[in-house]
Amino acid sequence: MRQRPLWGTPVAVFVVVSALLVTGIFLATSVLAAQAAERAAREQAEAVNEVLAHSAAEPYVQLGLLRGNSSAADKFFRKAENLTDAEGVRSVDLFAEDGTLIYSTTDLRAAEAAQVYPLSDRQLATLGGGGTDSEVADPSSVRSRDRAGDETGLVKIYTRIMASPGRRAQRPPPAQPVLFVAYWELEGVESRRAEIFGTFRWITLGPLVLLVLLSTVLLALLTGQVRRGGRERERLLETAIDASDAERRRIARDLHDGVVQDLAGSAFALSGAARDPATTPATAEVLSSVSASMRDSLKQMRSLLAEIHPPDLHGQGLQSALDDLIAPAAAAGIHASTSVDGVTDASDAEVALVWRVAQEAVRNAIRHSGASTLAVTVRGDAEGLLLEVVDDGVGFDTTAPSPPDRFGLRGLRSLVRDVGGELDVTSALGEGTSVRMAVRR
Repeated sequence: MRQRPLWGTPVAVFVVVSALLVTGIFLATSVLAAQAAERAAREQAEAVNEVLAHSAAEPYVQLGLLRGNSSAADKFFRKAENLTDAEGVRSVDLFAEDGTLIYSTTDLRAAEAAQVYPLSDRQLATLGGGGTDSEVADPSSVRSRDRAGDETGLVKIYTRIMASPGRRAQRPPPAQPVLFVAYWELEGVESRRAEIFGTFRWITLGPLVLLVLLSTVLLALLTGQVRRGGRERERLLETAIDASDAERRRIARDLHDGVVQDLAGSAFALSGAARDPATTPATAEVLSSVSASMRDSLKQMRSLLAEIHPPDLHGQGLQSALDDLIAPAAAAGIHASTSVDGVTDASDAEVALVWRVAQEAVRNAIRHSGASTLAVTVRGDAEGLLLEVVDDGVGFDTTAPSPPDRFGLRGLRSLVRDVGGELDVTSALGEGTSVRMAVRR
C-alpha cells in the first residue's frame, strides 16, 4: 500500500495550524505583555521616585526655601545633596505651585533667580491631588532649553511633597505643595521593561510550544494506530476476498468437473441414442428434444460458472469469459457478439474491471433491454482500455431515479473513478443503451 506523503497527514495539518495559532497568540500576547511590562517598569520607577521624594527631599523642604530664604536653602543643599544617587536619576527639580523653580541639581542660577516655567496639566493635577505620575520629557519645552543638558531620552517622574513651616514658627502657616521632578534615563526604564517583557514572553510561549509538541506526539501516535488499524482491516478484507475467490473457484471447479461434465455426457448420449437406427422415430424425437434442452442448460451453466468465477481473463481468456457471459442472450432472443483486441499488456486490475463492468452491463441488457442485438467490444492500446456494451433495446431515461434494487452501474462508477477511468451510460427511451468505460494509463 502506498504511503501518504507527510504533508498530507493529519499530523502535518495539525502542526501547520498549531504553528499559525501559536504565532498569532504569541504576537497578541507580546503586544499585551509589552504594554504590561512598560506599565510595570514605569510603576517601579515611580515607586522609587516616590520613596526618594518623601525620604530624601521632603524632610528638608521648608517654606523658607520657597521664599528664597538663604538659611533654608543652605540647609536643604546640605541635607539633600544625594538626590541623584539613585540609579537612573539624571537630575532633580523642585517647583512651587505657580511653576517657580526653587531648586535644581543642574541649574542653580535659574533656581536663585526664581525662574517660572509652565507646568503641564498632568503636573498640575499631581500638585493638586497628590501621588506620583510620569511622562516622557519634551526636548522642545522651555525648561529643556534652559536647563543644562538635553532632555532627549529622559522620563520625567514627579511626586507631590509638602513644604513644612519649620520647627521655630510660633504660628506656622499651612504647608504648601511642591512638585518633586526627577529626570530618569529612559534607557534604564526600557531596560527594566525588556526584562519584565522577556519573562512574560517565555511564560507565554513556553507552555504553548510544549502543549503543541505533546499534542503532536499524541496525534502522531493516534494517527499511527488508526493507520495500522486501517492496514489491518485492509489485510483482513483482502484475506476475505481471497478466501471468497478461492471458494468461488472451488465451487466453479466442482460444478465444471461434476454437473457440467455429466450434463455434457448425458446430452451426447441422448444425441447418440436419438440417431440409433433401432430407436423409433417418436422416441428419437423425444431424445433429441431432451438433448437440446440439456445443451441449453449446459450453456446456462457455463454462463453461471463464468459469473461465479471467470477463467483466466488474459489473452483469449477474456474472450472466452465474455462468450460464456453472453450465452444466455440466445435464450432471450438476442443476437449477441463479442470482440476483444489489444488486452495482452493490460494489468490484472484493468482486465478485472473490464470484466466486472461488462458483466453488469450484459446482465442488465439481457434482463431489461428487450433488445434484438447486443455487442460487447474491448479495445486496448498504449493509452488504455476501452469497453463498449451496446444494445438496440427499449432504452431508459438516464435522468430518472433508479429503482432501489438496481444500483450496479452506479456503484461501479466509484470503482472506475478510483483507477482514473470514466464510465458513461448513454440511453433514451426507444433508442437502446450504450455503456462505455475508458481506463487511461
